[in-house]
Amino acid sequence: MINKKTIFLDCDGVVADWITGAERLVGYRLEDPKQFYPEQDWIKIKNHERMFLDLPLMPLAHQFANLARRFRDELDYELVFLTAVPNYNDMPWAFYDKVLWAQQHFPDIPVHFGPHRDQKQNRSEPGNILVDDHPDNCTQWEAKGGTAVNVPVGNEIQGLQELQQLFDRKRSLKNLSQM
Repeated sequence: MINKKTIFLDCDGVVADWITGAERLVGYRLEDPKQFYPEQDWIKIKNHERMFLDLPLMPLAHQFANLARRFRDELDYELVFLTAVPNYNDMPWAFYDKVLWAQQHFPDIPVHFGPHRDQKQNRSEPGNILVDDHPDNCTQWEAKGGTAVNVPVGNEIQGLQELQQLFDRKRSLKNLSQM
């Protein structure tokens, strides 16, 4: 159990590019990246057993990770990835491959699981921060007392800027309390 305040980074949509990975498998560009996939497309995705291991980085992945490290290093937060696996557990390699993916790209950030998206909120408490691309996850997180930063699909820079502003506020408060 984590006892100090924690910043939780989502993987898919924040640092791992799920959409590009899925589009490669289904063979077309998604108009609305949050849409549900038709059954025949989901079959293509889930049958690629190692999909999560093969995901490319999001364009701002390193910026998000580096800023989250500043929460850890300068503000004494715990830093972990908080990711989810498909709701039907129909991709048996998902847990293993998400950990391997994170170790390959961000070896200093451990991986925790929801295990499902709607269960992430169970980690929320005052002081904890969630950085996530799903607005529902952010709403649920805040309803449980935590702080959430939404990373809008297609406008990731907005999420990065919001996270930077949150960091700056918390750093200023820390500096004031040390005076």
